Amino acid sequence: MVLSVITLAVTAPLLATSTMQLSDQAQKRSDQGQQELKRQKCHLAVRASPRMSTNRREELANKVVVVRDGRLLLSDPKQATDHPFTGYFLPFPETQYDGLVTTINNDNFLNWVYIDTTTFQLKHGTRADAQPQLTGPMDLKLCKNGERRLTFRDWEGFVAVEESPDRWALYFDVHDDGLEDKRLGKYVVEVELIRKDLDDDHHPHSS
Repeated sequence: MVLSVITLAVTAPLLATSTMQLSDQAQKRSDQGQQELKRQKCHLAVRASPRMSTNRREELANKVVVVRDGRLLLSDPKQATDHPFTGYFLPFPETQYDGLVTTINNDNFLNWVYIDTTTFQLKHGTRADAQPQLTGPMDLKLCKNGERRLTFRDWEGFVAVEESPDRWALYFDVHDDGLEDKRLGKYVVEVELIRKDLDDDHHPHSS
């Protein structure tokens, strides 16, 4: 009996230590896998958030993010005239966080993605363009259904603004007020930006 108590006293800390080590190793593998995924090019599919009306969800169904004229817009994936967002995460220069880059043409010329500090529009440009603006941290949120969705400063605050009939542009709701001072009577729709592999179709599943 005494021996059993001594054995238990010795093995219990060892088991606890072993369990902690296995947990740490699993977390490290998960973090490493996330970092590797973030360095791979992807497209971004768009879906109106579940809080939006059925009409809005249907209107934005099957849209993808494209780059055009220095801005990030929504478009039909079959629209051949637009260059799809084709990006990945990189450390933003002189910071401690990841930013987001995208190709802007078929020659794979890269631009940084940023949020304009005045208009809150999502734009793309050179490092000099991006540096005075909001550049990160950009990250991916792992959802329960396995989706990975874009976040800025740990928040999904992205919205689509209908700037003209069927022309939607991406913004970030910096003050969480529905762009109250920016919308100027335009429709504003909360959206989710879903990471898609390059060989995946761009149609997100309905929530």
